[in-house]
Amino acid sequence: MSTLMIGALAVPASLAIASLVREYLVDSVKVGTRFMIPYRISLDKHLCILGPTRAGKSSLVRAIINELSKKYVVTVLDWHGEYAGILPTLPTSAIKIELNRLPPKLLTEILGFGLGLNEPSMYMLYRIIRDGNYSSFNDLIGKIDNYLVNTRTEAEMKAAILRRLEYSASNIGSGIISIDRLMEGDSIIDLSDLTIIEEKRLVSSLILASMYMHYMRKGLIERGVRHILIIEEAQNLLNADESGYSIIDHVIMELAKYGLRAVLVSNVIPKSSLLKHCNVVLFKINPELLGDEISISRDLIKRLGEMSAEEVLVITNGNITRVRPVRSTMSPKHIVVRKLEIRSRNVHPIDEDVKKKAVANNNEGENNNGGIINQGNSNINNGGNNGIATVSKALNLVGVDNAKNGSSMSDDSPFKKQVMELEKEVINLRDRINEIERILEADEKIIEKILELDDKLKNNQA
Repeated sequence: MSTLMIGALAVPASLAIASLVREYLVDSVKVGTRFMIPYRISLDKHLCILGPTRAGKSSLVRAIINELSKKYVVTVLDWHGEYAGILPTLPTSAIKIELNRLPPKLLTEILGFGLGLNEPSMYMLYRIIRDGNYSSFNDLIGKIDNYLVNTRTEAEMKAAILRRLEYSASNIGSGIISIDRLMEGDSIIDLSDLTIIEEKRLVSSLILASMYMHYMRKGLIERGVRHILIIEEAQNLLNADESGYSIIDHVIMELAKYGLRAVLVSNVIPKSSLLKHCNVVLFKINPELLGDEISISRDLIKRLGEMSAEEVLVITNGNITRVRPVRSTMSPKHIVVRKLEIRSRNVHPIDEDVKKKAVANNNEGENNNGGIINQGNSNINNGGNNGIATVSKALNLVGVDNAKNGSSMSDDSPFKKQVMELEKEVINLRDRINEIERILEADEKIIEKILELDDKLKNNQA
């Protein structure tokens, strides 16, 4: 065997060994193949996936979700509902944002970012809420509304804050699933039911801040990876102000020390210093659209010109590698809960027996499944009974969360009606399947009789 042939075989072999080392010895994720060998990126940094619309980013993200959800807790902020059903999916109205857990300074920065407030308005907002006496958006709006102003300028700022907050916060934060529970298992948070970008920015920012405070209260520094956060349309959260500072950049960087890695998906280059701390997967894009956030070398410009639409460039620690991205066509397999309209008024005290039963059912579900959110992982197509059990567990989740708050939803609540409709659909599907099976059995018997008659006719003719 010639030296050239040995060298040609040695390159793929070394790549295969490196891929195995990354898979089993370090936290990593497969993003494609090189020389038909899996190519993995280390999760020692955040990951940024950049590319134009319809380049294949969503397909790559689906593959990443499929792999990482088997090892880590995965949370997806889904701006357009692209991934609904791949993991247990919740609307924003189901999430409970506990504002009293967010310090006034952090809450001011988050609200200022989400609502697009200027510095004077943010300072005024901080003066209003700095005593920390708030637990919900209604409390917050009430405090701002009751704040006495001295000048016309203050009155205008107050009106602007109230208007933006009421527009964006009407369906936010009053749900039944706390951030603590949300982080016990995989979930997709569907932001597509929010109509304006300020709402999506505000909800996403509040969820990130709540995650940050969740890990900060625990205080457990993690050297490895425990949690993956995937953010679609990340450019809407990462664009910094003129000073180059963004509160979201700060929160994501701080979350890294607690074992959370962000996967930032964007169709433009975000104006964020966070990119300097990311590994990058770059789909084919016009080099003129790249900014100063990524170091543009002649080599990178040359590679972009040489690569095909079926390839990506992986940029890690200054190295540039051409890779064929992995694709996934995962179909939805989990229950998708649509928009909830949780009513905070006219609630009735929960009956003690119902509370005990709900807690007992929930404890049983936790022992069997190891997490509240994971109770939604049963595929509704795997038999009607499994689907009904999953829906029933969803009801138990509501019962337990309201039992803690000393209240329950009324029997005619929209969420319960929706669950009952899902149960009916499952029963109808099961009945249809049984009916089809009966028809097939009848058809088989008819075919058998036809074959028997055919044999008899052949014998008679013989």
